[in-house]
Amino acid sequence: MIRTTFNMPAWLGAWVLGCVAAAAIPASAQDAWSVFETRCLVPYEHIALPDTRGLVVDEEQLWSGAAYPLRLTEDSCAVLGPTDTPLAQALAGRQAYEEVAPGIWQSHLWREPRIELEAAADGYVVRETDLES
Repeated sequence: MIRTTFNMPAWLGAWVLGCVAAAAIPASAQDAWSVFETRCLVPYEHIALPDTRGLVVDEEQLWSGAAYPLRLTEDSCAVLGPTDTPLAQALAGRQAYEEVAPGIWQSHLWREPRIELEAAADGYVVRETDLES
């Protein structure tokens, strides 16, 4: 058995190196839906502010530092990037949403005011509506 200078088996050293390499995968490896879900959708579902930790805002009010930039307004959060994951597919495991118009989904069971999701040409957006459940 080959030992490292720290008296560690070689396979363990390789495993640790693999873990470190996996953790170093750039944020750009995430898809836009994953960033949107983490930074915008989940906070909105919990009536919280979007997750901007580790991001910086520029002169155009875009938050960068994630795989895809965020655009925030008073009542919406959008992730700008390719909308490769259709909302029907992305929301399949969430029973609290219904399609109210082609490509537009709203919460309908548990949150007031309702939130609305859309996959626009330039990314995903979630916004608060004035609608009650």
